[in-house]
Amino acid sequence: MRGTVAAAPAPQTGWWWAGGVLGAVVVGLLWRWRGALAVVAVAAGGVVAVWVVQSAGLAASPAEGVGVQVLARLWPLLTGVGVAAAGVVVAFRKVDVLLGILGACLAVMVGVGDSAVFRYGTLAGPEWGRWAVAVALAAGIGLTVAGGVRWYQATGTAESAQNHEAAESDVATNA
Repeated sequence: MRGTVAAAPAPQTGWWWAGGVLGAVVVGLLWRWRGALAVVAVAAGGVVAVWVVQSAGLAASPAEGVGVQVLARLWPLLTGVGVAAAGVVVAFRKVDVLLGILGACLAVMVGVGDSAVFRYGTLAGPEWGRWAVAVALAAGIGLTVAGGVRWYQATGTAESAQNHEAAESDVATNA
Protein backbone atom coordinates (compact mmCIF):
# COMPACT_ATOMS: atom_id res chain seq x y z
CA MET A 1 0.00 0.00 0.00
CA ARG A 2 1.08 3.51 -0.73
CA GLY A 3 -0.16 6.79 0.58
CA THR A 4 0.88 10.10 1.93
CA VAL A 5 0.85 11.55 5.38
CA ALA A 6 -0.19 15.16 5.57
CA ALA A 7 -0.22 17.32 8.66
CA ALA A 8 -3.67 18.23 9.89
CA PRO A 9 -4.32 21.76 11.07
CA ALA A 10 -4.24 22.24 14.82
CA PRO A 11 -7.61 22.80 16.48
CA GLN A 12 -8.60 26.04 18.19
CA THR A 13 -7.09 25.23 21.59
CA GLY A 14 -8.72 28.12 23.42
CA TRP A 15 -12.20 27.03 22.42
CA TRP A 16 -11.66 23.54 23.80
CA TRP A 17 -10.43 24.91 27.12
CA ALA A 18 -13.26 27.44 27.27
CA GLY A 19 -15.77 24.67 26.57
CA GLY A 20 -14.28 22.55 29.34
CA VAL A 21 -14.42 25.41 31.84
CA LEU A 22 -17.96 26.38 30.81
CA GLY A 23 -19.04 22.76 31.14
CA ALA A 24 -17.46 22.64 34.61
CA VAL A 25 -19.48 25.69 35.65
CA VAL A 26 -22.70 24.09 34.40
CA VAL A 27 -21.99 20.81 36.22
CA GLY A 28 -20.95 22.69 39.37
CA LEU A 29 -24.26 24.56 39.36
CA LEU A 30 -26.06 21.21 39.59
CA TRP A 31 -24.89 20.76 43.18
CA ARG A 32 -28.44 20.86 44.56
CA TRP A 33 -29.63 17.87 42.53
CA ARG A 34 -27.98 14.63 43.57
CA GLY A 35 -29.71 12.68 40.77
CA ALA A 36 -28.35 15.02 38.10
CA LEU A 37 -24.84 14.70 39.55
CA ALA A 38 -25.19 10.93 39.51
CA VAL A 39 -26.17 11.00 35.83
CA VAL A 40 -23.23 13.28 35.00
CA ALA A 41 -20.81 11.01 36.86
CA VAL A 42 -22.07 7.83 35.18
CA ALA A 43 -22.06 9.45 31.73
CA ALA A 44 -18.60 11.04 32.07
CA GLY A 45 -17.06 7.90 33.56
CA GLY A 46 -18.61 5.81 30.81
CA VAL A 47 -17.36 8.13 28.05
CA VAL A 48 -13.83 8.03 29.48
CA ALA A 49 -13.84 4.23 29.89
CA VAL A 50 -15.09 3.67 26.33
CA TRP A 51 -12.55 6.16 24.96
CA VAL A 52 -9.66 4.44 26.77
CA VAL A 53 -10.69 0.97 25.59
CA GLN A 54 -11.27 2.14 22.02
CA SER A 55 -7.88 3.90 22.02
CA ALA A 56 -6.26 0.69 23.25
CA GLY A 57 -7.96 -1.26 20.46
CA LEU A 58 -6.70 1.16 17.82
CA ALA A 59 -3.15 1.08 19.21
CA ALA A 60 -2.96 -2.72 19.40
CA SER A 61 -0.55 -4.50 17.13
CA PRO A 62 0.26 -8.17 16.51
CA ALA A 63 3.21 -7.86 18.89
CA GLU A 64 1.23 -6.08 21.62
CA GLY A 65 -2.40 -7.05 21.93
CA VAL A 66 -5.28 -5.06 23.32
CA GLY A 67 -4.57 -6.29 26.85
CA VAL A 68 -1.12 -4.71 26.88
CA GLN A 69 -2.53 -1.45 25.54
CA VAL A 70 -5.29 -1.43 28.17
CA LEU A 71 -2.69 -1.99 30.90
CA ALA A 72 -0.72 0.96 29.53
CA ARG A 73 -3.86 3.07 30.04
CA LEU A 74 -4.88 1.47 33.34
CA TRP A 75 -5.13 4.57 35.55
CA PRO A 76 -7.35 6.59 33.21
CA LEU A 77 -9.50 3.50 32.71
CA LEU A 78 -9.83 2.87 36.45
CA THR A 79 -10.62 6.54 36.98
CA GLY A 80 -13.43 6.45 34.42
CA VAL A 81 -14.86 3.23 35.84
CA GLY A 82 -14.53 4.58 39.39
CA VAL A 83 -16.38 7.79 38.57
CA ALA A 84 -19.16 5.83 36.85
CA ALA A 85 -19.43 3.53 39.88
CA ALA A 86 -19.47 6.54 42.21
CA GLY A 87 -22.31 7.97 40.17
CA VAL A 88 -24.33 4.81 40.75
CA VAL A 89 -23.55 4.91 44.48
CA VAL A 90 -24.43 8.63 44.71
CA ALA A 91 -27.83 7.89 43.20
CA PHE A 92 -28.68 5.74 46.23
CA ARG A 93 -26.51 7.09 49.06
CA LYS A 94 -25.23 10.43 50.21
CA VAL A 95 -21.47 10.18 49.58
CA ASP A 96 -20.71 13.71 48.45
CA VAL A 97 -17.07 13.71 49.50
CA LEU A 98 -16.45 10.57 47.40
CA LEU A 99 -18.00 12.29 44.40
CA GLY A 100 -15.76 15.32 44.92
CA ILE A 101 -12.58 13.26 45.25
CA LEU A 102 -13.30 11.11 42.20
CA GLY A 103 -14.26 14.21 40.24
CA ALA A 104 -10.85 15.68 41.05
CA CYS A 105 -9.19 12.44 39.94
CA LEU A 106 -11.11 12.55 36.65
CA ALA A 107 -10.16 16.19 36.05
CA VAL A 108 -6.48 15.60 36.80
CA MET A 109 -5.91 12.08 35.40
CA VAL A 110 -7.86 12.45 32.17
CA GLY A 111 -8.88 16.08 31.72
CA VAL A 112 -5.59 17.83 32.40
CA GLY A 113 -3.45 14.73 31.88
CA ASP A 114 -4.62 14.25 28.30
CA SER A 115 -5.22 17.92 27.45
CA ALA A 116 -2.50 17.77 24.79
CA VAL A 117 -5.22 16.53 22.42
CA PHE A 118 -6.51 20.11 22.40
CA ARG A 119 -3.43 21.40 20.60
CA TYR A 120 -2.53 18.67 18.12
CA GLY A 121 -4.13 18.26 14.71
CA THR A 122 -4.03 14.46 14.66
CA LEU A 123 -4.95 12.14 17.48
CA ALA A 124 -3.67 8.72 18.43
CA GLY A 125 -7.08 7.25 19.07
CA PRO A 126 -10.68 7.75 18.11
CA GLU A 127 -11.71 10.93 16.33
CA TRP A 128 -13.87 11.96 19.26
CA GLY A 129 -10.93 11.91 21.70
CA ARG A 130 -11.00 15.69 22.17
CA TRP A 131 -14.63 15.47 23.19
CA ALA A 132 -13.85 12.73 25.72
CA VAL A 133 -11.09 14.81 27.30
CA ALA A 134 -13.30 17.93 27.35
CA VAL A 135 -16.08 15.92 29.02
CA ALA A 136 -13.61 14.56 31.58
CA LEU A 137 -12.29 18.04 32.30
CA ALA A 138 -15.73 19.62 32.60
CA ALA A 139 -17.35 16.81 34.56
CA GLY A 140 -14.32 16.32 36.80
CA ILE A 141 -14.00 19.95 37.86
CA GLY A 142 -17.78 20.35 38.13
CA LEU A 143 -18.22 17.21 40.22
CA THR A 144 -15.37 18.30 42.48
CA VAL A 145 -17.01 21.66 43.11
CA ALA A 146 -20.52 20.21 43.49
CA GLY A 147 -19.35 17.40 45.77
CA GLY A 148 -17.37 19.86 47.88
CA VAL A 149 -20.31 22.26 48.23
CA ARG A 150 -22.68 19.42 49.13
CA TRP A 151 -20.22 18.02 51.65
CA TYR A 152 -19.57 21.45 53.18
CA GLN A 153 -23.27 22.14 53.55
CA ALA A 154 -23.89 18.72 55.09
CA THR A 155 -21.09 19.12 57.65
CA GLY A 156 -21.97 22.76 58.32
CA THR A 157 -25.56 21.77 59.10
CA ALA A 158 -24.44 18.94 61.37
CA GLU A 159 -22.07 21.23 63.28
CA SER A 160 -24.79 23.85 63.67
CA ALA A 161 -27.16 21.23 65.09
CA GLN A 162 -24.52 20.05 67.57
CA ASN A 163 -23.77 23.62 68.65
CA HIS A 164 -27.49 24.29 69.05
CA GLU A 165 -27.94 21.15 71.19
CA ALA A 166 -24.92 22.10 73.32
CA ALA A 167 -26.31 25.60 73.84
CA GLU A 168 -29.71 24.17 74.85
CA SER A 169 -28.11 21.80 77.36
CA ASP A 170 -26.09 24.71 78.85
CA VAL A 171 -29.28 26.75 79.24
CA ALA A 172 -31.07 23.81 80.88
CA THR A 173 -28.12 23.25 83.26
CA ASN A 174 -27.95 26.91 84.29
CA ALA A 175 -31.70 27.17 84.86
